[in-house]
Order: sequence, then C-alpha cells, then structure tokens
Amino acid sequence: MKSVFVIGSGGRCHAIVDALHRSPSVGKIYCAQGNPGIARWAENVPIKETNTEALRDWAVEHKIDLTVVGPEVPLSLGIADCFRKAGLSIFGHTKQATQIESSKEFAKQIMQKADVPTAAYRSFSDYQEALEYVSSRPLPAVIKYDGLAAGKGVVIAQNMREAEEALKDMLLNNTFGTDKVVIEDYLEGPEFSLMCFVSGKQVVPMPLAQDHKRAFDHDKGPNTGGMGAYTPLPFITDEDKQFAIEHIMQPVAETMADAGTPLSGVLYGGLMKTKDGIRVIEFNARFGDPETEVVLPLLESDIYLMLKAVADGEQLPKLQWSQKAVLGVVLASKGYPGHYDKGAEITGASDYDGILYHMGTKLSDGKLLTAGGRVMMAVAVADTVSEAHRQVYKQIKKISCPQLFYRSDIGHWALETETEAAAIIDGKKMAQQVKEAIRTEVDRLINTGKRQPSLAVILVGENPASKTYVKGKITACAATGIKSTLISLPENTTEQELLQNIQTLNQDECIDGILVQLPLPKHINAEKVINAIVPEKDVDGFHLSNVAQLWNGRTQLVPCTPKGIMYMLEKENIPLDGKVAVVVGRSNIVGKPVAKLLLDKNATVIMAHSHTQNLESITRMADILVVAVGKKHCIDSRHVKRGAVVIDVGINRGTDGKLYGDVNTEDVKPLASRITPVPGGVGPMTIAMLMQNTLECYKLRNK
Repeated sequence: MKSVFVIGSGGRCHAIVDALHRSPSVGKIYCAQGNPGIARWAENVPIKETNTEALRDWAVEHKIDLTVVGPEVPLSLGIADCFRKAGLSIFGHTKQATQIESSKEFAKQIMQKADVPTAAYRSFSDYQEALEYVSSRPLPAVIKYDGLAAGKGVVIAQNMREAEEALKDMLLNNTFGTDKVVIEDYLEGPEFSLMCFVSGKQVVPMPLAQDHKRAFDHDKGPNTGGMGAYTPLPFITDEDKQFAIEHIMQPVAETMADAGTPLSGVLYGGLMKTKDGIRVIEFNARFGDPETEVVLPLLESDIYLMLKAVADGEQLPKLQWSQKAVLGVVLASKGYPGHYDKGAEITGASDYDGILYHMGTKLSDGKLLTAGGRVMMAVAVADTVSEAHRQVYKQIKKISCPQLFYRSDIGHWALETETEAAAIIDGKKMAQQVKEAIRTEVDRLINTGKRQPSLAVILVGENPASKTYVKGKITACAATGIKSTLISLPENTTEQELLQNIQTLNQDECIDGILVQLPLPKHINAEKVINAIVPEKDVDGFHLSNVAQLWNGRTQLVPCTPKGIMYMLEKENIPLDGKVAVVVGRSNIVGKPVAKLLLDKNATVIMAHSHTQNLESITRMADILVVAVGKKHCIDSRHVKRGAVVIDVGINRGTDGKLYGDVNTEDVKPLASRITPVPGGVGPMTIAMLMQNTLECYKLRNK
C-alpha cells in the first residue's frame, strides 16, 4: 500500500483526498495543512503549502511514495522542481511550465504558437497606455492581471469608469501584485471547464464542468474563486468536447513539450462556446476549484495509478467515469470576495446527507468554525443535473451559520438549456390541423350531394368529467362538419336498455359511428357494451375484433388514441426505425395497439406496466417512452433517458378537479427531447382521431 502526501487545504484538496481514499493502491494519506474535513481520511501536517523546503524534508523523512500538489501557488514557487531534485515523485508542473497559469501573457504566447483559438489581446505595464488602448476599442473589455490572483484578477469592464477602476487596482494600487495586465477582446457565450491529465504530449481528458464565478444569483456581483459547479453540460456537444481536446488541449501540450517546458500534472482549460466556435479564456496549471469537487466524485478508476504515471512520465492509463450528474454549491462567508469575518460557528454539517467538502474551516474547542472566504461545498450525485440540484438545495438547509451565504441558482445554464431542449409536442395545434382537413373533406362530400357523416354519442349518468369529455366531442363534430346525435341516459339505466340503444344505432343506416362515453356505472359491464357495437361503427376502435385485426394486419379502424400517438410522432419527424420503444401499460385500448403500430415501424418494443420490477431501468432504455396506466405522476426524471421522446396518455382527473397525467411533466422536461403535456398533448389528438375514424367509417359504408 502506497503513502501519498497532498499539498493544500481547500475543497479541491479535500476532493483529491476523497478520491485517494477510494483508491485500492493507497494506504496512508497525509495533507499539509489540510482541514477538519480532510482529517477524516488523512493525517493533517502543520506545514504551510508555501514552505517548499520544509515540505520536501518532511516527504523525504516519511518516505512518501507520491506527492500531489493541489493549489497553484506552491507550483509557481517551484515545489515540483525542488521535490524532483530530491528524488521524490511529485504530481505537479515545474515552475516554468506553471507559467501557463502564473503569466497570462506567457499563456497567450503559447496559444499563438499552438494556433489555438482565443481572443485577441495586448499586454501593458503602464496605466496610461492601457487606458488609452481600452478607450480606443469597443466595450466591454476584458482586463486580466497577468499574475496569480486566486481567480479574482479578471474584470469585464462594461464602461470606461469600470475599466479605469480595474486598471488602477491592477497597475497603480497593486491590489494583486506588481505584474502587468492583459487586455482582451470580449467574447460572448457560456463558459465551461475542461481539465486534462497531461504528461508531456499525453493528454487524458476528464468530464466537463461549469463553474459559477459571480458572487450572487443571476451571475451578479464581483468575481470570486467560484461559487459552485456541476457536470454534465447539456449545451456542450460531444463534437465541442472533441474539438477542444484535439485543437486546444493537445496542441498546447505538444507546444509546451517542444518548447522544453513539458506539462506534468493537470492542464485546466477555461473555455467558451461562442457563436464562432470554442475559444480559450484562460489556462490553469492544476485542478480547478470548485470543478474538482464535482468531477472527481465521478471517477471509477484508481486515481493513484493516473497520478503516479503522470508524476513519473509513464504511459497514462485509461479512466472510467460514472455517467451520473454532480452539482455542488459553495457556502461562503458574508462579505466574500471582499472583507469577511472569521470564527463563526457552523452547526448541522454532520446532518448533511451527501458529500460535504471543507474549504475554509477549523476546529476550536470541539466547534466547527469558519476560517476562510469559501467555507464549504455541498455536493450531490444523482441521475440528472436537475435531481442533483434538488437534492443539494434540500440538504443544504441542514447547515446553519448566520455568517454564511450561497447562490440559489447553481446549474442554471444546464437547467435552462435542458428545459429548452424539451420541445412540447403541440397536440392542440396538430389536432386543429386534422380537424380542418376533415372539415374540408366533409364540405366536399356535401357539395357533391352526399349526406353528412354522423356520429352518435351515448352518455350514461351525470359524471362531471364524462359530461366535459362528451361536450368536447360534440364541439369537435361541429368544427369538422360531422353531424352529432347525443343520447343522454339516466344513471339507473339498465345494461339491457343500453344494449338496446346500441342495437338500434347499429341498424340505423344514417349513423356512421357510435361512441359510448366511459366510464359506465358499475352495474353495467363495459366490455359487453363495447362488444355490442358493430366493429364497422366502433369509432373508438376498442372493439376486440378491431384490435385483433390490427395484429393480424387486416384493414381496421385503429383505436383513436394510438392513432393520435403515431400521427404526432410522424409530424414531429421522430425516427422509429431501429429505436427502442417502451410502452408502459398493456391494455387493449392503448398499450397493445401502440406496440403493434411501433413494431410496424421497425422499432424494438418492450412492454411493461406500473408494477413491473425494476421499471426505472427498463424505461431508461427507451428512445420513445409511451405511458398509459392512469396513475398520477407515476413517471418522473428517474425513469427517463436523456433525449427520450415521452408520450403521456394517462389523462385522469384528480380530486381537485384538475387534469393530471402519468408523467410528472415539469420534472421530466429537463431530460426529454420531446414531451406531450397533459392535457395539451394526446387528449386533443384523441378527439381529432375520433372524428377521423367517423369519416373513415362513413367512407367504408358508402363505397
């Protein structure tokens, strides 16, 4: 078992220690200086991260197998050079290579040599020259302190007043030090982070993440070291990531190696997806913070083997990553990134159900206290970003400290993008188009001297929902030009009386379609009633003969709800050939006919019901998910594969009088590519197809 020495004390190092703790190769972990959270898995060593010689001597004395450097400052001071001279194995870049982060100008020069896409820039050490340059260029302007600034040395100046203040801070007041500034053209688009393990010209990417730099909600307030992060990023495609690896990260690694300053650690690319493609905003020479806290929890491989291979310049291993989503929220001291107080007591941290990384905490007399600007990062791992978001913000309420604040909108880019990606299938609009086409056809028939198609609707009892549905069907008849006959029977109508009414309608040559509104009173056998309608007039298509003929491939009336589903899939241009379709609900009314129609389109069909064992694992296989079980919100985001088409047929009325579906639409929208909301999706299409079936019955009887 190997011993590992981690240099650093924040949340990033806590995440590194966490990953090393999961490694089967690692026995003992030490951390300098560490923090109370890290102390759970590592022995904290009271040596400052900037005391390079003391850290080296300690590592030699304790025969450490591998040292891992977390923050950028020790790297910029040359800790990796110092350790390697002593014959120690260390994960981290040399002082020269760390200039990719410690000098913005150096990084820009490397990008130019590597032909990497980035914003145009100029560097200045004179305040007046810098100010004149900004005033001659379009605003906003991006002003960066050339050296290290703990993630805070970047200002996007929207006007000249902000530009003047930023340049005074950086060049006159020396807020961050005495280096120059780099002024870049302003780029627009969502930013994201791509971290890669790099050893010379070897580059192994990690999952993408997005950091939230601004202090307050809606990306307001000053820049910070990061107020939260999450992964994956739905707005970044696989092609985007591949471009970033092949045209940014790999060329930079090769250019650095060819220049005699090879990388040996993590290369962090701060990237932006602009209208013109992926562009580089910045490079860092170490694990990002807080991105590391949401990326490393996904690592399923042994991290020690990767870190050691990078440190020793060996062949880098392949890595396995979980496909889960991770979201983390930073709890910061009030006043951060400006002045803030320390020493406030934190309670409830032990009650947090999830991953809680310590960033700036200390223990005093058994109490957990704040000891930094960013204090903790609450993290959740879930199937989706939206679920991880929900879990974090539910659990974070358990942590109490009057001096802490946090953003409430971490992950908003993903949540907004995912929601936008779920196109609502507008069943009402499609139904209107169908009814208009029927009206045109009916008018043509009447104008040629033929009689008007006719639908008879039977309503038994005073069920309010049934009366509403019947009213909708009578209205649809009027809109399509179909004659309607409403037969209202009292609740105490006998089964025999109802069957006699159906028999009369069966024999009426002027009636083309018959519909009995369900549900029926309990004393009447609904199946017997449906079978009493002659198949050629059963416009609902529920007659067993019609369903049987559908499976036998004979001409028949397709049940109107399955018919509507297939119409919507067709109109949305959703490919079915070779796709996996899962139908939840096995009824003869919807489930089985839909399955047959999907099979006819060369889809692979799996049928299930609401009590199917491991239903979630089955439905997550579906490219097309059709749900028809009649149980309010029995399907949520846990059941849905990202990008799936979700068709909800389960319209039912709750005790509050509102219509609900089988699918929790709002929960599923962030995952689905298409979705039918209730009642706006299948319901109107069902009525439209009822009219279509009536017209088809008329045509079949009047050939």
